[in-house]
Amino acid sequence: MPEGHTTHRLAQRHQRYYGGSPVALSSPQGRFTAAAAVLDGLVLQRAEAYGKHLFHLYQPDLVVHVHLGLYGIFTETMLPVQPPRGQVRMRLIGSTHWTDLRGPTACELLTGHEADSVRARLGPDPLRRDADPDLAWARISRSRAPLATLLMDQSVLAGVKVG
Repeated sequence: MPEGHTTHRLAQRHQRYYGGSPVALSSPQGRFTAAAAVLDGLVLQRAEAYGKHLFHLYQPDLVVHVHLGLYGIFTETMLPVQPPRGQVRMRLIGSTHWTDLRGPTACELLTGHEADSVRARLGPDPLRRDADPDLAWARISRSRAPLATLLMDQSVLAGVKVG
């Protein structure tokens, strides 16, 4: 399963390849078709990671939330675009690169409020500048659970893997 550092690297790459420009979105597999139709041609304002969750922000109230889970993978390639191979849930095409998403646990279009709710369920992400380590410490110090168990609990600390 990709961990937080992998998701942060993906967000940086997506920001570099697609951020600030209109993108073409589609769902060759068909499971993301309605959302892709809403987003197709819009400007990707920002890609950001929070723990193991990736967010593509298109407008204040249009956010794609991706959680790769155990089997999800993004593949980025330079143009030209090739025909889809396998079950491509979401295809993102920019001016220089294209990306296919396969096998995610979550790939959904959310409102800004719904995306905030996802973030609110998570503990601080130690790779983010806005992380609040005191919040994680408070949750850890109040608990009698083993430290390794707490570190794997995404509501205590987002994006970390132990073991």
